Amino acid sequence: MDFERFKKTQSRVLKLIENSYKKNRLVHAYLFEGAKGTLKLEAAYYLASVLLCTGSNKPCGECLECKRIHKGEHPRIYYIEPDNGTIKKEQVDELIHEFSRKGLEEGTRVYIIKDIEKATLSASNSLLKFIEESNEGVYGIFITENFSNLLPTIVSRSQVVSFSKVSETELINEYKKNNVDEETAKVLNVVTNDVNEGLDLLKEGKIIDIINLVKKCNEEIVNDGTPYVAFYKYGKSLMDDVSNKKYHQIFLDLLITITNDRIYHIIGQDDNITFINEINNIDITNMDFSKAFKQAEAIVPYKGILRYNVNLETMYMKMFIEVMKWQKLLV
Repeated sequence: MDFERFKKTQSRVLKLIENSYKKNRLVHAYLFEGAKGTLKLEAAYYLASVLLCTGSNKPCGECLECKRIHKGEHPRIYYIEPDNGTIKKEQVDELIHEFSRKGLEEGTRVYIIKDIEKATLSASNSLLKFIEESNEGVYGIFITENFSNLLPTIVSRSQVVSFSKVSETELINEYKKNNVDEETAKVLNVVTNDVNEGLDLLKEGKIIDIINLVKKCNEEIVNDGTPYVAFYKYGKSLMDDVSNKKYHQIFLDLLITITNDRIYHIIGQDDNITFINEINNIDITNMDFSKAFKQAEAIVPYKGILRYNVNLETMYMKMFIEVMKWQKLLV
């Protein structure tokens, strides 16, 4: 668990946890909500550490309880995450059964449920009953990235704690610590707010191919070339994986981003540019604001079209025709 990064990036949540403990105002059900990458799971285990630590300065990080938590081996912490996309009633029933038994170790017990919005209705009903009947010394922490999808009954029985989105500067610094160059770091920040997910994408390798493909297509658009031809010449790895829409969504997001970079450059807001190396490699002397704006606007609807069962080759052809229409018609 990266407690230090949590403490640095979510100081308001840290203060809430520590003050609630010191003033004996902890509640028995918390709902941690916020965007991906905002260290909600780290915060959940930090709160568990505060509750279970036997040191004088909680969490001390040195006692047996803290060490067990860091290893993910504490017997009085019960963790649930979705099983094949949902949290099932059987998982909640197992939690209830586990907490009804007298364990080998007595004391405070904590359960953490990740992606609580994915609980089935029957699982949610069982959980609500468990919350209402829980004994002293039992604490629940629910985690979600989709607050609007939660049952109101879950929300009403929990103290909602909202997590702030981590700043771009902080994320870029984390990437740099992992030897990622600044432009790639900024691009990854567009794709995800979670550094670990961004690093995993780099390890998979395909994200670099997509970044290079976006640059190639952008150069063709700006130079009145043939972005559709460039797409099929350099986008083989993307089209070979037509079943995985995730990478196609990333491609469209980044194509919109690099088009917006041209807009920022035209209006003199270079600090907002993501593809910081690429902007110096293209000639935008004949590019005006309206042209770039209309091109970005033309790409956006195709993000929604991707959700359906469409012929991707035809879709991309239509998209690039639409983009180049604005390139050639506007002055």
